[in-house]
Amino acid sequence: MRCENPVMNQILDAYKPMWSLNHAISLMGWDFETYMPRKGTEERGVADSQLHMLHKDLLLNKDFVGLVESAKKLGSLSDLEKGIVRVLNREITKQIKIPKELTEAESLERIRGNMAWRQAREKSDFMMYAPHLKKMIEIKKQIAEKIGYEKHPYDALLDTFEEELTVDDLDKVFGALTPRIQKILKKLVDSGSPFCKESKLGKSKYDIQKVDELNHDILTLLQYDMERFRMDVSTHPFTEAMGLNDVRITTRYEGTDFKKSISSTIHEAGHALYNLQCDQSLSVTPLEGGSSLALHESQSRFWENIVGRSLPFVQLIAPLIRKQVSFANQATDDELYLYFNNVKADYIRVDADEVTYNLHIAIRYEIEKKIFGDELSVSEIPEFWNDRMEQLLGVRPTKDSEGVLQDTHWSSGLFGYFPTYTLGNLVSAIIASKMRKDLEGYEEDIKKGNFKPIREWLRLKIHQHGSVYAPKVLLNNTLNEGYNPDYFVTYIETKYLGS
Repeated sequence: MRCENPVMNQILDAYKPMWSLNHAISLMGWDFETYMPRKGTEERGVADSQLHMLHKDLLLNKDFVGLVESAKKLGSLSDLEKGIVRVLNREITKQIKIPKELTEAESLERIRGNMAWRQAREKSDFMMYAPHLKKMIEIKKQIAEKIGYEKHPYDALLDTFEEELTVDDLDKVFGALTPRIQKILKKLVDSGSPFCKESKLGKSKYDIQKVDELNHDILTLLQYDMERFRMDVSTHPFTEAMGLNDVRITTRYEGTDFKKSISSTIHEAGHALYNLQCDQSLSVTPLEGGSSLALHESQSRFWENIVGRSLPFVQLIAPLIRKQVSFANQATDDELYLYFNNVKADYIRVDADEVTYNLHIAIRYEIEKKIFGDELSVSEIPEFWNDRMEQLLGVRPTKDSEGVLQDTHWSSGLFGYFPTYTLGNLVSAIIASKMRKDLEGYEEDIKKGNFKPIREWLRLKIHQHGSVYAPKVLLNNTLNEGYNPDYFVTYIETKYLGS
């Protein structure tokens, strides 16, 4: 990208070394989760923290800060230029407030804590991980205080993932959403809905190599460019973008219940598409990638659930499933559809269905809010988690691995991330509602494997803009909506209750 304004070009030139460091950090993060030897943890922690420090030094260099300050005073900037200034100013303002020693401490603990979490999860022993979680929480509390907030310390961390998001916003969302979802779940269970009947398909062992081939077949069907994209395997599926032309995802294979792997693949591929369809002019700038985590999650949840669990899509991939999963040969399309859409109040968030998923997020939101409001100690988290799961979902974990240790996020210091999943669900339903009105033959296209209209709609409305606009602005500009739960509730009621 080149701008007409010379100050903006100076900013972009000075930003390239920072982008390069982010590129290296992302690549190292991907390697850590996939192929790095486990005994390399400590050395990787040092390298990661030092690269973060170098990035911070460049960002806060007085000459660079001066350039951004000069740009803020310019009166005739384009939307792209305003976006660059907004994104950089947000990051500079935040990083100036956070001492270097806290940045370094967080980077080191991220690596150490993640390894401790893995070991604790394997042994299902929260106490193995608790000291690392306590240390990370202490670091994040200090960071929140340094950043500052108006009402609640948690607001400072929420804003990191979703610009201007607050506890007040989320209390309204979950306050409106949670009881309505519980009501829908009760109706489904009490009525003996076919969606609540478990399928034998989820209990049979599958050939991992065959399901891996199936996942790649589906990615081909979804028209992913394998020269800009790749898929590997990790304990917890994720997406890592090195840039706009090197985007990597992972999936998982557990050996049973093959829909989990397919759903993980489609979910992460949805994230990847956001990056892959950003306007190429945004490459190597602060604007490449998504506007926010909620917008990113809206893309992954749209593809995973609204497309991937729809009857037309199941009908499309049914022949591929029968080819690679031998015990699915006799399953009808309707049986496969019910299998992919089975509703069950269970323990694991990443395996949760569309109906119950947001209840899992509500639990995590409550815990994080209480942690940073000094209402909950580390030692109290497992019991609180189990109590709330029993209250909201009617099940109580019997071991830490199916409860408090199931997610990697806290080990990486990602407090404030979880609520973006629910916001993403809400936005995905808004997108689906608007898209159906705009695209004639939407469901027929899916059934035929013609995803070009859907991909193009998403590109024009959301993807191409990268981070040019703040998330609330982008939602208002393109969808004329905010984080409105009504669309999601209507979608769930229509699909699962026929109302």
